Amino acid sequence: MSDEKHKKELNVVISPSVSRFSEFDAGEHAVFVVQEEGPDFRGVTCLGAAVLIAKAQFGLGVLGIPETFSALGVVPGLICLLALCALSTWTGYIVGQFRLHHPHVYSIGDAAEIMFGTAGREFMGGAFWLYYALVYGASLLTLSIAFNTLTEHSLCTTAFVGIGAAMTFVLGTAIRTMKVMSWCGYIALASVFVSSWVVAIACLTQSTPVAAPKDEPVVKGIVAVATGKPFSTISSAIGVQLLSLCGTAAYFNIHSEMRDPSQYTKSLLLGQGFVIINYIILSCMIYGKVGNYVTSPALGSAGRLFQKISYGIAFPGLIFSCFFHSHLAGKYGLVRILRDTRHLQKNTKTHWITWVGNMVLSVVFGFVIASAIPFFNDLLSLVASLIGTSFMLIVPGFLALYEMCLYVRKQDDPLLAWVSECKRNWRRSKYSIITTVLAFIAIAFGLFILVAGTYGSVQSIINNYKAGVVAGAFDCGDNS
Repeated sequence: MSDEKHKKELNVVISPSVSRFSEFDAGEHAVFVVQEEGPDFRGVTCLGAAVLIAKAQFGLGVLGIPETFSALGVVPGLICLLALCALSTWTGYIVGQFRLHHPHVYSIGDAAEIMFGTAGREFMGGAFWLYYALVYGASLLTLSIAFNTLTEHSLCTTAFVGIGAAMTFVLGTAIRTMKVMSWCGYIALASVFVSSWVVAIACLTQSTPVAAPKDEPVVKGIVAVATGKPFSTISSAIGVQLLSLCGTAAYFNIHSEMRDPSQYTKSLLLGQGFVIINYIILSCMIYGKVGNYVTSPALGSAGRLFQKISYGIAFPGLIFSCFFHSHLAGKYGLVRILRDTRHLQKNTKTHWITWVGNMVLSVVFGFVIASAIPFFNDLLSLVASLIGTSFMLIVPGFLALYEMCLYVRKQDDPLLAWVSECKRNWRRSKYSIITTVLAFIAIAFGLFILVAGTYGSVQSIINNYKAGVVAGAFDCGDNS
């Protein structure tokens, strides 16, 4: 790459305020460059990025949050949800600022490498792949529920999971760029949005929850503050809420494929605003009307008829979730293997073999996990607590401290030299003090959920085994 072309690329992705960075940092260029040939890995618009940000969270999350109010109560449930929403928006902003200053960063693994070296990159990069492969498995499972609902369980559930995996592979392999993904995202987001509101409005129009027992008093159990709940139940509910906002790790990838990365903050606010407003209103509407009779996923809370209608409307969004999550895992492998080679953005044989191979790996892994592990929902909650907390809270908290300290790295500096700079600079201005406080809140909250959520998930797995409610591996039973 010529010096002039390199400078133009840096001007696109680095804000004018980055003059504090040394020549060592500025010499590292963006992972994707604008080019005329090959797939367009820099074609995502501002609105397209907002759609992807919203869809990265608005899906599995909105279907699971209403049930958490049963464990927490309305007031603690809302406070926890609002706190997580605020923190996730702030950490999303930090991700954008960090990538503007470090355009070579593609994933959360690259960001961890800057702060913690090669070990940090390998650990967080592997965690990123594992997390999205597992979330893809959860999406497959949700798609199988839709299949069973719409067809009255006409096939074995494992067969429906296999059909979903095949569809994911075909669509996921054909779509290589976030640009095309964002076009599909409009339809996907609209379908999940409409289906969720259909259920919420249907719940409001029903005098009695459909799931309530007949000829018995209806006890919704709606309370301001839930009491007498075991700690494992409470921590597991918090973990579910956190899972609904764990899209932060994908923001690095979305940012790296934006046509104009300086528009990212606008995209973030649009996407997060859409998610937060709908999470709060829909959760309160559904739980406030149905109470303890709420189902998970929540699309079944208004009865079988509306369950079929809502799953029919949401079907495009559920399919999109499958190949979007598998795409994130597969794209990470593609960039990890082909980075800094001509094959990354060229339609070469090496490019296609690597891309197809990575998609096969993520699709097969997700299918096996979704079908073979009998406590998959608890496993997902466990992974969200162990890994999702790092994506959404802990690592972005450290990124904020790294950015706040105005550290200028030299090649011969010790690995954690930036920590000393933080100690010296955190009181430099009001902005630095606020950033430091928010960073420590995010890290502390993340560590709490990591420990508590992990405990709750493990305890739930143990309790389900004792109660004999754990399904078998590759189960054919109706999960709708």
